[in-house]
Amino acid sequence: MGPYWRSQLQGIFCVYKPPDYSYAELCKTFRKILLNDLNQLPCYPGEKFQKNAFNMRHDLQNHKQKHLKADPQSENWKLHLSVADAENESKTTHEDLDSNCSVDNQSVREGKESTGSFLTENPMDLKLHSDSSEVPAKSDYSVEKHSLFSSKLKDLIIPPLSQKNALQHRFVCGDMYEQQDVKVIPLYDGLNEESSGVVPMCVGLWNSTSYALRDGLEKNLFIRVYHLSGTLGWTTTDNTAYSKKLKRHSYEHVGRADIDKMCGLAQNMHQWRMLDYAGVVPGSQEAYELLKKGLVKPLNSKTPPLIYGVRCIKFEPPEFTLEVHCVNETYTFLRDFIYKVGVSVRSSAYCTKVRRIRYGPIGLEHALVAEEWNLRKVCASIQQCYKLLLPPNMPKSEEEEEEEEKDQILSSSAFDKL
Repeated sequence: MGPYWRSQLQGIFCVYKPPDYSYAELCKTFRKILLNDLNQLPCYPGEKFQKNAFNMRHDLQNHKQKHLKADPQSENWKLHLSVADAENESKTTHEDLDSNCSVDNQSVREGKESTGSFLTENPMDLKLHSDSSEVPAKSDYSVEKHSLFSSKLKDLIIPPLSQKNALQHRFVCGDMYEQQDVKVIPLYDGLNEESSGVVPMCVGLWNSTSYALRDGLEKNLFIRVYHLSGTLGWTTTDNTAYSKKLKRHSYEHVGRADIDKMCGLAQNMHQWRMLDYAGVVPGSQEAYELLKKGLVKPLNSKTPPLIYGVRCIKFEPPEFTLEVHCVNETYTFLRDFIYKVGVSVRSSAYCTKVRRIRYGPIGLEHALVAEEWNLRKVCASIQQCYKLLLPPNMPKSEEEEEEEEKDQILSSSAFDKL
């Protein structure tokens, strides 16, 4: 992570949303993961990582996998892992906890003499009063001592608790970061709870930062690519597989050519609407200049859905799959599109699966799967998405254009002399 983790944790990253996983659950899960990983970092004064702590645990995990392949029924690797973690913890930390972190005899005597003692005799209770008058033996809290060093803090060296750092210590103040410190917001568009695919998410340390990133991403109007799976022969209440089936239709007369023909007609119809959604009169000079620049996009994200391309990639009656390139789409539009294709071929169809494989330049290869949901992978994905979403041809200023013209003139004069 580095010391500048605050700037590294602000941006857009991409994840793969599994099916039956709502946006609210996705945000809640990522907020919990990021907060847990942030609180594992050295947050308070005097804390630091143990030397080669991560490499040692990585070697132990590899040893666990090799041992399980050799003897899958054996679970002795858990004992080795726990023993290695105990050895990995600094001896000075436990010694200080037994001697310095607990209150020594001199501090106990001072606590007895002064009625307003700040530290208690039992450091495990961490109560800011001095009611007890006896120092507990080591055997009383030897078992509780290891509970303070939970599994997520095994790679940290925590300084002993004393009067100087009592107001800035992990065992007194608890976790440094809370839920309101990190805000995670997804991009709400054509995916539903039952669907899956690539989902860009915005993360920031404040609410305004996350919302600003999301608004900037929506203004770019990147083209999304979906794989829509449908089934011919049935009509449902809401054109999905999760609703009640109403009526059955025949589909034996439907072929691959019929599906391809309907996809071509739908693509041609939406291309005629392209200029209307861009706010340009078709056939005008302005429309010609706009078409010369390349792909025409709508004015904003509030226009109706627009399809740029449709093709059938799989046809095994009664099931088929379409690849749709569109913008400003919704989940309702996508599931109804499958139904309209079924009706256009003199049958009926309902949508069984919606899966997004690309969001602009971000594809499946850039999305984080569930096994990669951690702080380090998120920061790496933020840097990767920043390079992908950065426009390749930035607009040049007038000064830069003048400098380029001067360089061309000088280079041409130099060639003339040669």
